[in-house]
Amino acid sequence: MIGIDEKLAFKSGRPTLKSIAEICGLAVPTVSRALSGASDIGQSTRDRVRQVADEIGYIPNRAGVRLRTGKTNVISLILPTEIDGLNYSSRIIASIAGALRNSPYHLIVTPFFPDEDPIKPVKYIVETELADAIIINQIQPEDPRVKYLLERNFPFATHGRTMWSEQHPYFDFDNFEFARHATELLAKRGRKSLLLISPPLSQNYSQNMIAGMQSATKETDLFSDYFEEPTQNGTSKRLNNQLIEYLKRNPGTDGII
Repeated sequence: MIGIDEKLAFKSGRPTLKSIAEICGLAVPTVSRALSGASDIGQSTRDRVRQVADEIGYIPNRAGVRLRTGKTNVISLILPTEIDGLNYSSRIIASIAGALRNSPYHLIVTPFFPDEDPIKPVKYIVETELADAIIINQIQPEDPRVKYLLERNFPFATHGRTMWSEQHPYFDFDNFEFARHATELLAKRGRKSLLLISPPLSQNYSQNMIAGMQSATKETDLFSDYFEEPTQNGTSKRLNNQLIEYLKRNPGTDGII
């Protein structure tokens, strides 16, 4: 803990690296490297510097950081504005923010609207150098955003896979195996006519799920079908109505994925 006199000394002005250096008895460059987590600075020194920085309310000057390092220490998560029934947006924001919590990086969320070209916010961030890296979702097999970022060698990661997934970092579930396994489980229960409620067909994981279901029914007498889940506002009600209409037209359906 730092003394009350030391706290009061910086209460009237914005704490700086020099403020921390004076309290810790270190050089300013050492303080800067300690705060950035440099491995050549001892852990005890890094902990001490971080403790003092937190206690006096030090906040890095973004313009200064960018000037010194060429980095913003910002990661931008680009999210659609559609309301989703699974509360996906808040979950992914909380997860990424938690992963960045003890790092020098901060998260900003950049929205885009359904009637907007999804590549627009990507280009804006790259061209204005607003962030050091980008995270995107709703991935298409040949996603133009991924193509653009690869061409410009701009750091990014995707939630979902593209046909170029070997060239960039991604996080994804094995949606093919998920749908195949679900189909086999329903078949073991004696089901004969299956319906898959698919994510948007333009997205890669939707195609993987359909392929997984079809692979499990290929050499059996199972019938399989799918329709696209609505993505507009009021998704739950729209889906309910869509499912009711489908079952009226296809009363033999006895299994839903």
